[in-house]
Amino acid sequence: MSQERLIKNKYYRFYVANEVIIGNAVALLIGDWMTNVFFDHRAGNIPDRLLEAFWYLDVFYGLACAVVMSTLIILYERPIRNVLKAMGDGRKQDDRVIAKARRRILNEPYFIVVMDAVAWSLGSFLFWAAGSPGGLTIGIGSGLITVTLAFFWVEHVSQHTRVPLFFPKGDLSTVRGVKSTSLRIRFTALIFAVSLVPLAFIHLTIQRFRHLQMMDEISLTLLIRQMEETIARESALFMVVAVVLSILVLHHLKRPVEEIIRVMGHVKRGDFSQKASVYTNDEIGFAGEMLNAMNRGLMERELIKDTFGKYVDRRIRDEILTGRIPLDGQRMEATILFADLRNFTPLVAVTPAKELIYMLNSYFNEISREIDRNGGLILQFIGDEVEAVFGAPVAREGHEAAAVETALKMRGRLDMLNKRFRDRDLPPIAHGVGIHTGPVLAANIGSAYRSTYSLIGDTVNMASRIQGLTKDFKTDILVSQAIQQRLKDRFDFSPLPETRVKGKLEPIRVYSLSDMPEFI
Repeated sequence: MSQERLIKNKYYRFYVANEVIIGNAVALLIGDWMTNVFFDHRAGNIPDRLLEAFWYLDVFYGLACAVVMSTLIILYERPIRNVLKAMGDGRKQDDRVIAKARRRILNEPYFIVVMDAVAWSLGSFLFWAAGSPGGLTIGIGSGLITVTLAFFWVEHVSQHTRVPLFFPKGDLSTVRGVKSTSLRIRFTALIFAVSLVPLAFIHLTIQRFRHLQMMDEISLTLLIRQMEETIARESALFMVVAVVLSILVLHHLKRPVEEIIRVMGHVKRGDFSQKASVYTNDEIGFAGEMLNAMNRGLMERELIKDTFGKYVDRRIRDEILTGRIPLDGQRMEATILFADLRNFTPLVAVTPAKELIYMLNSYFNEISREIDRNGGLILQFIGDEVEAVFGAPVAREGHEAAAVETALKMRGRLDMLNKRFRDRDLPPIAHGVGIHTGPVLAANIGSAYRSTYSLIGDTVNMASRIQGLTKDFKTDILVSQAIQQRLKDRFDFSPLPETRVKGKLEPIRVYSLSDMPEFI
């Protein structure tokens, strides 16, 4: 069940609202228990009446701290509790209150540290002033461990319950007025609490028993046995504390790192839709936010790429995006194919718009599929005309034959398409195809605001002129003499009378193309 649904449960909401108080109280009880253990090992021959006074002082001060600290936490968490209540009631909370609550959540570990440190410092001085043996050192040492426990517990609470509720987008670094604790400081505090403080305590224990030996208060055998028992108990206690702290720190690191690894696994497979849940505002949390930002950028890039590919052939798109197309142009050998629908303008006047668009798109789909299968590239659709190139932008051998094969397959596709049109009581269509090969200039051409991949040169103009001649010769496919000379052994060409075309002083010869069963 999601936390958004759980928070509507009043018992769960009560736990979330008070888990910091509960956790801090547990840390204080552990610290007080440690203090009593250390005190018992150092009590020596203190009179029973003084021991009783220390016990009452401990109980009174502990209860006073519990009341005062719980009140301070409730006051500090007021914005957090208001937002939690609004979530449970299904009400929308004011954005300023939410922003304040988010800030309080991230700063709460430091608030707890300061509050606990003040309480333990006052208590240590109070017991020291009352004459407690080792009261100052015991209180400060136990207080350091307690403060560390409380800090990591509050961070654990924030990471597992509050951050997912208040930061669903994981934008912890955007909150202003928040103190971030680096991993270096966290590990320093952990090492200090689980190694330096225990070693210092054991050293003080040894010093205490050495003092007893010098005072000759107990026998050497009893002294050694008591010292061994005391050090064993204190070591066991410190090991328990070390395990608890290590578990809290492990959970603090494990969950966000696992999230990052999970999302990176999806990125590796090309899935940029996943988002890493961010639980902390330290270096790991920042890495998670940067990973999410990277994923958003990659998704946008893919969207642009896919959208770009709808208007520009994917091969041009990929060549442009990878920088393999020289933006200032390159000269290449290529074959140009023009295809134009015959008598389409009169058809526009008598055919309903939806049916006309269906016919036009059906035609473009069929011939585009054949151009693409044979390695051709559609440069542009001009009304009812198509311009395609073979051998650019990526140079390839055999581009002349690929263009001629495409024209033959387009002829077969058109026959099948007209059968479909007849089944829908639509008029048949015809087209003319012109093919020429030669040198072209390929480049991105246009303004500073918009450009397109284009081919220019006499080869392009000649292919267009040859396509126009299909009307005069009443045939559907015409090729130039350059094509015929290169492919006369592979295809069945028929020469046609020489004819003049615009832009040429001398007449040119063109060839029609007969059907070949293997290309239909």
